[in-house]
Amino acid sequence: MSALGSGGWSTAGVLVGLLLGLAVLTGCASRQACVEPVGASGLTPESVGSRGQGEGAVVTWGGVIADTRNLPRETEIETIGYRLDRCGKPTTSGPPSGRFIARQPGFLEPSDYRSGRRITVTGRIAGVRDGQVGEASYRFPVLDDAVVRLWPDEPEDNGGGWTPRLTPYLGIGFGSGGFGGIGGGIGLGF
Repeated sequence: MSALGSGGWSTAGVLVGLLLGLAVLTGCASRQACVEPVGASGLTPESVGSRGQGEGAVVTWGGVIADTRNLPRETEIETIGYRLDRCGKPTTSGPPSGRFIARQPGFLEPSDYRSGRRITVTGRIAGVRDGQVGEASYRFPVLDDAVVRLWPDEPEDNGGGWTPRLTPYLGIGFGSGGFGGIGGGIGLGF
């Protein structure tokens, strides 16, 4: 018997349609979390710090917070820069791209903007400031009027070991058997 039965949609057909629509909407919603990088893509914290180039350019950089300092009128976030993935989130799988300081007007809670959190920052390069990383001298590019995106904390990696899935998941599949045949299925797993 076909999914249309006697002229209307069967309950299973309606359920599959609703689940497929929900999966598409969920996929669209997750893409909206992406950050579109703007500005000069060829400038990195390392190149700006070492050559002093790019003053006044707008850039989008990201990385891992090294330190957060609240000053009387603004907050400075010292960041270890890393390249950004396709959604603008810093990836720590490669080498760092240099350190930078992002200045944002107002107060930012240091417990939220703590060492180790990932951020993406868009701002204007205001220049380079001499500073220290431990005992070493360092030239920090400074981004003014920064717009900061704080990424959610991620669970710690357990070294690649298997972790049992504690929540159920739903799988939907469609396929063709060739010669005009079509099939589908829904599975629930744990």
